[in-house]
Amino acid sequence: MFDEKTLRELASLEANGPILSVYLDVDSTQHSAEEYKLILREMLKHVDGQANHEDVEAVKRYVDLAYDWSGRGLALFSRTDEDLWYAFTLAVPVSSGVTVAAKPYISPLVELNGLYGRYVVALVDRQGGRFFLFEMGHLVDQEGTVGEDIRRVRKGRGSSVVGMRGGAPASGRKEAELVQRNLKDCATALSHFCQRHHPRQLLLAGAEHTIAQFQEYLPGALKDVVVGAFAADMDAKEGEIQERAFIILAELMAARKQSVIEATVTAAAKGQNGALGLEETLHVAHEGRVQVLVVEQHYHAPGYRCAGCGYLTTQPQGACSFCNGTFTEIPDAVEAVVSQVVEKGGTVEVIDSHMMMNAHIGALLRY
Repeated sequence: MFDEKTLRELASLEANGPILSVYLDVDSTQHSAEEYKLILREMLKHVDGQANHEDVEAVKRYVDLAYDWSGRGLALFSRTDEDLWYAFTLAVPVSSGVTVAAKPYISPLVELNGLYGRYVVALVDRQGGRFFLFEMGHLVDQEGTVGEDIRRVRKGRGSSVVGMRGGAPASGRKEAELVQRNLKDCATALSHFCQRHHPRQLLLAGAEHTIAQFQEYLPGALKDVVVGAFAADMDAKEGEIQERAFIILAELMAARKQSVIEATVTAAAKGQNGALGLEETLHVAHEGRVQVLVVEQHYHAPGYRCAGCGYLTTQPQGACSFCNGTFTEIPDAVEAVVSQVVEKGGTVEVIDSHMMMNAHIGALLRY
């Protein structure tokens, strides 16, 4: 299964020749397996003469003979001459595309990891909760907790919790205290679950009033990572929980991208902690200053890299000003800087074309 460790491994890879990177949307509700095979073959025609024939054939063989057609997306990386092969079945959607470069084209995976990387959904009611840990859309762990049973007063006397009308005040207080105790215990159990797994995002599900009350008992660290909530019954299926979470996360991603773009453009215009354009972004990335890299999807540009320290530039150079090393030309400086930022602990936001006008790439800086 693809995870953050694998992403860092891919970011550090560099081959002595071209690596074929293939992404294929395999949503079974849109096309059949045979149709997707035809789509793949058409895409591979566009890199004829760029990718090694052995790598193209390896990808075709895998899709024709080995792939089980599960999931929603497929990511493949091949460099047969160096025994490099990765195949990832993704539970999340991906845009189809083919790239040939000296490094794996990981920008789509970086984006997916930022959206679906590691999150928890906590489904709660007045008696307990169910916790789901997802990574890249895959359910990797789950846990449940059940508190004391909530017994309502006899029919005709009403529930004495809401306003305590029509019921005995003592019974109403007892029920309210029991609900409160259950929610507190559930919050403690969720805290322990999250301490084990360290999710980046937390979504809450259940009845609106129960979620609001439950959230009051969460520790501050968990409140800080709550990104949304939705209505769901306690017996909801895993697939339903997953789909509802997908919708919320996609909406959050769209809003976050717009916010990051605006912050980057504003910071760069004010000469503060922002950079715009490829050359400036390459420079600050080498200094390790990039907190968030913002790059247009499918934006590629050639460049030069220092063989000594890895400094990237768009202009031919003599000796490197950092280490006095020599430069070699590379086909894609954009993907190289994406890998560099990931390796140094920064994050990457992949955006649609023209969202930053003609800049194509930029960064929010740590300092």
